[in-house]
Amino acid sequence: MAVNKIGIQVVFNHITEAGLTPNQFYLLYCMHQSISAPSLNLHQELRALQADLWIVFKNVGLYDLQPKALSLISKVDSYFGVQVKKSNNTLMGEDFEANAQKYNEIFPRMKLPSNKPARSPLKEIVIAFREFFKEYDYTWDEIHAGAAYYIEEEEKKGYKYTRTSRYFIRKQDSDKSWISDLAGYCELVRSGEDFEDPKFTAKVF
Repeated sequence: MAVNKIGIQVVFNHITEAGLTPNQFYLLYCMHQSISAPSLNLHQELRALQADLWIVFKNVGLYDLQPKALSLISKVDSYFGVQVKKSNNTLMGEDFEANAQKYNEIFPRMKLPSNKPARSPLKEIVIAFREFFKEYDYTWDEIHAGAAYYIEEEEKKGYKYTRTSRYFIRKQDSDKSWISDLAGYCELVRSGEDFEDPKFTAKVF
């Protein structure tokens, strides 16, 4: 179900009435979703958002969204929720949440040597898979099998350079392009690489 012109106008009214520009709201939304916001003057927009107390500086490169920012994002999301849900089902199948959870549980419940949790939040996993399925046509069975084989390999190496479950799906390279280690492992599965059991068995730690 597409959002009609009236709905779009209502969304922009909410943004402008809150005293934000579309770019500033876009940056807030990207921060909330933990994704990058290309083509923006980040320094300028961040300074404005801090001045109006939409965000509070936490650490280098990290900001806390304040209640009024979260409230506005939630209000705008309500106009697009049905459309996004339908898009998720179309891209990833009706059982995408269960499949994303199953994928995430293949990764150990532990901190990696990089000091990051091996399992990323499910919300971030779903966002990453939305983009993954726009580019690749691998099945969930291939995804689970490829991820299980990857973790089997990494366990033998002591998880020294293991990617988090989110970054294994897709990660932005230094040249701003996106790479997917998962796609490579899915291709091995699809090509009939001779793996031994139990490498295709999801492990729950």
